[in-house]
Amino acid sequence: MTYSALAWKNLVRRPVRTALTAGGVALAVAVAVSLGGFNLGYRQAIAGSIEQLGFQVMVMAKGCPYEAATMMLKGGTGLLYLPEEAHAQIRTDPDIEAITPIFIGIAEKQNYSLDGSPAASAFTILSGVDLDSFRAMKPWLKLKTGAGYDGGRWFAPDSTNEVVMGYEAAEYEQRKVGDVFYVSVVPNGKVDPELHAFTVVGVLERTGAQDDGTVFLPLRAAQTAFGRENELTIIGIKLKEFNGIRMREFEGRWLKIPEVQVVSLEQVKGALVSLVGTAQTMVAAVAVIAVLVAVIGVVNSVLTSVHERTGEIGVLKAVGAGRGQIFRLVWLETLLTSLAGAVPGSLLAAGGARLTDAALRHLLNIGVTQPLVRITPGLLGAAILGAVVLGLLAGIWPAGRAAGLRPVEAIRSGE
Repeated sequence: MTYSALAWKNLVRRPVRTALTAGGVALAVAVAVSLGGFNLGYRQAIAGSIEQLGFQVMVMAKGCPYEAATMMLKGGTGLLYLPEEAHAQIRTDPDIEAITPIFIGIAEKQNYSLDGSPAASAFTILSGVDLDSFRAMKPWLKLKTGAGYDGGRWFAPDSTNEVVMGYEAAEYEQRKVGDVFYVSVVPNGKVDPELHAFTVVGVLERTGAQDDGTVFLPLRAAQTAFGRENELTIIGIKLKEFNGIRMREFEGRWLKIPEVQVVSLEQVKGALVSLVGTAQTMVAAVAVIAVLVAVIGVVNSVLTSVHERTGEIGVLKAVGAGRGQIFRLVWLETLLTSLAGAVPGSLLAAGGARLTDAALRHLLNIGVTQPLVRITPGLLGAAILGAVVLGLLAGIWPAGRAAGLRPVEAIRSGE
């Protein structure tokens, strides 16, 4: 019988204890893998969502830039607006490669229950865009085709009642090409909402970004609907050469407009990442505690097993087993226990990644649409290897204690 087979046989003789010890290791590994996946995924999710905006710099009305950027990622908007003259001035800057004006508003849609009575209201994001510059900034936006979507197109630039819906917005509203979409808005300075009917002329394919939940319409139509003619929410800009020096020069030129502020999305990304620094520290502390508890559990389990089998170890040494052989046997038990927990724990973390993502998304509520938890094969391999190394370290003391037993004393104490 090989050492591995003998070690496994010793473990299965006490199934409850082995299962509880392996379960502690599995829990620790699952927490560690989930934390690692969060650290990998969060930064990529922020970067991906910002890249999907299509521009590098935002010009907006003065206020909190990071709050405004978070609202943009969520598809929302604040109450501050830019004069459209700012766009006309800034677009002449020689460092600009592309520029697009955007007006975003929140419209209310009244829902109804099955009996026809009013239900809770829902809100829809309306984004007014300049079609040519917006599509040039986001060339990856494609119109959906197939049953119910044939004939889809972008709205006419001068239309007043045509919209293109993002994938999720169309799914939620159950709208296809040719359907009519009703929303109510509160124009500037008015109390009673006005009902607007828009015809859906196209539905976008899924992008995995904030655009999926947005309803797009011509810029002038959005401004008119909300009673804010000649006003903008933001101006999206892509520079010909994007670096710190160029950004500071560009910012210095246009901060002279009293109503505006210039924000680099690289700065926004860093700020959004730092927002969850405390949460990451707390989760890391939980992971460390879980790992320490698992290591203590493994040491306790193996020590107890050695104590219970003192007589057996004495007999093995009496018939010729050396210190190294006893050490190797007990050490293998520790290794097998760690593996028995590490592999299921890794699989548990990988299988529950969506649930973990949903929980973190609810907790953080920053509005990014890409996965917050990314569990890669490399991460799983590192977690299993780490569990094995810790298991081997945890087994040194019990294995050394077993190897140091004297045969006669061990046999007597085991009687």
